[in-house]
Amino acid sequence: MIMLDKTSRSGRAGRFLLPLSILLNLFFVALIVGHVLQGRLHSQLDRSPLARALAHMEASLAPKDAAAFRAVLSKDAPAYVGAAQRLEAARIGLEAQVLAQPLDKTHLRAAFATWHSAWDAFFDAFSGPLTDALGQISPEGRRKLVAERKSERMGAH
Repeated sequence: MIMLDKTSRSGRAGRFLLPLSILLNLFFVALIVGHVLQGRLHSQLDRSPLARALAHMEASLAPKDAAAFRAVLSKDAPAYVGAAQRLEAARIGLEAQVLAQPLDKTHLRAAFATWHSAWDAFFDAFSGPLTDALGQISPEGRRKLVAERKSERMGAH
């Protein structure tokens, strides 16, 4: 009789623990898949000129300023990432027309116009989030960014 009592208790616990275990396993599988997919998205975005420029800016900032800068831009990314991708596609199209043999001036002018429109759209989408992000940086951090940019321009000539 005691044996039946223990079996019936473990049976009740098993009915509770098995579904709980399955749910936890499904949760962890979804978490891992989400993490992998997010990593792929970030690696695609990390290759863009915008991502490289922002990473360069962050690297020159103090950790506190870099974190604040990143937080604002990450939060606002949906507002400008699409425009940045369209700008990159227009840049690639423009390069293709410049390199085309023979050079077709009509297609080249159209590629310049497409790139210009994409630049305007990107600037409109990105200037607000960038302004907000710069507003989160200390005055010293902003001075450092400006000085570094001036130094880069001087070195480029």
